[in-house]
Amino acid sequence: MASASSTAEFDEIAPTYDQSRGGTARAAGFADQLAPLLDPAHPVLDIGVGTGIVAAELTARGHTVCGVDLSPGMLALARNRLGRRVAVGDACRLPVRTASVTQAVSTWLLHTGPDRGAVFGEVARVLRPGGRYLVIPARGMRPTDDIGRIMNELEDRLDPAGTRQDGPEVLAPIAAARGLVYEGPAGERPATFTVSPQDMARSLSGGLFTGAWSLGEDEDDLRVVDEARERLLALPDPTAPRVRTMTDFVMVFTRTES
Repeated sequence: MASASSTAEFDEIAPTYDQSRGGTARAAGFADQLAPLLDPAHPVLDIGVGTGIVAAELTARGHTVCGVDLSPGMLALARNRLGRRVAVGDACRLPVRTASVTQAVSTWLLHTGPDRGAVFGEVARVLRPGGRYLVIPARGMRPTDDIGRIMNELEDRLDPAGTRQDGPEVLAPIAAARGLVYEGPAGERPATFTVSPQDMARSLSGGLFTGAWSLGEDEDDLRVVDEARERLLALPDPTAPRVRTMTDFVMVFTRTES
């Protein structure tokens, strides 16, 4: 279950969330990846619908999308896009009838801190046998450039248990234990963007790590972040933007028939 503090953090960043994550262009790219894997004859449940920006792009492609999210601030924006087809709901306790959903999606949800076992358990509960859960991970394939090496090490030091990692090697066994079989990746789409080490160092000063990960007041965590900031600024040409590459892809999970 997400904490009250993390919900408040999403409420706070809601007004700038879309802009800070690629806006409509990136949402359209996610929708292009998801749409071929979805059946337009059946509604789609968007778990962690957020501002509704991806759901709106799926709607424009002929899908009927209903969404749930725990952040009222995010949902206020989603309602502008989806109307009454959204509701406040915890991904760990979905307000949805058992075996009533044919297909569900989540974009950039499972790295934000919910109990992933509980989420997959709820998805398995609400999906019909043979139903599919499509997940676009935030950290499925992490960049390994000079910035990426520092940031990946930082993530691992802040999260040694891997509770924020959302790639297949972490999620597949969790899902399998709840009756969801990982079928593999689909819809791979390379994405490039530019950022300098200096800009990345500045981004670590905002109190939220990756925009959805509160560092709080833990002195050890803050020290580790300070060290990462110093290493970023010590890279060659720290003001020079790096062209960075990530691969966005869809993880396909299927509800077992039994």
